[in-house]
Amino acid sequence: MHKISVFGSSCKKNEKRIPIHPALFEQIPENIRHQLIFEEGYAASLGVKDSYLRENFGGVVSREELFSLGDVWLLPKPEKEDFKFFSEGKILWGWPHCVQGHDIAQAAIDAKMTLVAWEAMYGGSDRTHVFYRNNELAGYAAVQHMMMLTGKTGYFGRRLKAAVLGFGATARGAINCLKSLGIVDVSVYSQRPNHLLNAPIESITYKQMLRRDGKTFLEGNQYQDFVTPVDVLREYDVVVNCILQDPVNPIMFIEEQDMACIDKQMDIIDISCDRGMGFYFAKPTTFDEPSFNVGAHINYYCVDHTPTLYWDSASYEITRSIMSYLPEFINGTWKQNPVLTAAVEIENGLIINNKIIKFQKRNPEYPYIRK
Repeated sequence: MHKISVFGSSCKKNEKRIPIHPALFEQIPENIRHQLIFEEGYAASLGVKDSYLRENFGGVVSREELFSLGDVWLLPKPEKEDFKFFSEGKILWGWPHCVQGHDIAQAAIDAKMTLVAWEAMYGGSDRTHVFYRNNELAGYAAVQHMMMLTGKTGYFGRRLKAAVLGFGATARGAINCLKSLGIVDVSVYSQRPNHLLNAPIESITYKQMLRRDGKTFLEGNQYQDFVTPVDVLREYDVVVNCILQDPVNPIMFIEEQDMACIDKQMDIIDISCDRGMGFYFAKPTTFDEPSFNVGAHINYYCVDHTPTLYWDSASYEITRSIMSYLPEFINGTWKQNPVLTAAVEIENGLIINNKIIKFQKRNPEYPYIRK
């Protein structure tokens, strides 16, 4: 039987989500509970006491002790401060984002660690993202936050027009938030033709996005009339980017030379949060400085962990997503689950996801020195 270290704090500033919500403690089987070791003060903000965790689970220890005691680390947001604890044979199960994260990839290689990525977990015949509810909440929270920061709502003031790029779970959350704020003039640009969209949301205009010879085009005012993205986006007050990028072949919507075409105020909410992708100025922002101005007209927002705004609800959804996989890690049978094996980015220091090698320009042979 393997033990799982359950972290209740994050070195990422303002990150408040926890991986197992106390409202769902009772659903964890008895034999599984005693293999879970919690961080001191876990879920204290939700009224949980360490004495309760000691009595009903496998123990309570300091954050530092969790790294040595647990075989599997249930750590949603690993940060640089955590890398010094990486050690051979340990498994990190969370959001490592190691394709674009050189430092965490290198730390895992050097320590011969295994990284199982939440962002790469897909299941079912339609390959639904296991954390799709968290992704929906990311879209909802980002739009809500930016609209508050910019002092706008669709129910009062001037009429607002919004574009949503992509139509996955994040986009659904963004659309639902826009509608809840009274913004009803919403257009969605998807790479799929309209008739192939899965469960479209009512009262939304759907248009197509086209990739041709490495360039991106958006459908204009006329059906199947594809033009450069800036010619379309410059007409919107709010642009929400929800595209799932391929880091090796990114989609671009606004390049530096396009700035002269933008002559009105535009709020860009970049939920994809991919540095240098989508927009030439794209980079993650923080809750301390959530947005910045680009040129005279663009206000750009790119906080990369918006669900933490609704940390209680987000933690509940995370728990529902991971609950069924806990026994497999504890019993040591997780490699028999295709959802988990497909999410292995690095295994015992060996790179499994070749996109890490391509994006980081590494040598394809161990120890994967950068070129």
